[in-house]
Amino acid sequence: MTNETKQFETDYLPLQPAMQRMAESLLGNEQDAADVVQDCFVTLWNDRKKLRQVANREAWCITLVKRRCVDQLRRRRPTIDIDTLINCSEEAMADNEERLELAYHFIGHLPEQQAKVVRLRHFDAADTQTIANTLHTSEGNVYTLLSRAYKTLKQMILDYEKKQ
Repeated sequence: MTNETKQFETDYLPLQPAMQRMAESLLGNEQDAADVVQDCFVTLWNDRKKLRQVANREAWCITLVKRRCVDQLRRRRPTIDIDTLINCSEEAMADNEERLELAYHFIGHLPEQQAKVVRLRHFDAADTQTIANTLHTSEGNVYTLLSRAYKTLKQMILDYEKKQ
């Protein structure tokens, strides 16, 4: 066993229970939490030379766990099917063509970035990473744009149904 391995075991392995508790409290699942903690330890090991400068190892590790948990929770977040958003009453929408036309109309009234994200996601079936790469933005920003677009679309649909 090398000195580097011994140092890592001494400095970071004792933090595992605290990291596990934090991950479980955020994810609500012991197995998912264990996976996140394991992933964090791989990252810590790979960055071990940079970590020598870290003053508070526990805070560093807990922050890493929190960020990984948030990433996992974002990936879990269900997407809303565009058809669900546009599911107006049968009287208001006679057929799918009319619903699709209405969807294009509503999406066309979204801010430009939100409209692009919705089109890529639902009409081009692009995943979040592809959308982020296409728009030169982060995956987190894609989730934010989608969330805002869905909220706006929902309100547009509610307003539309009130007029009917």
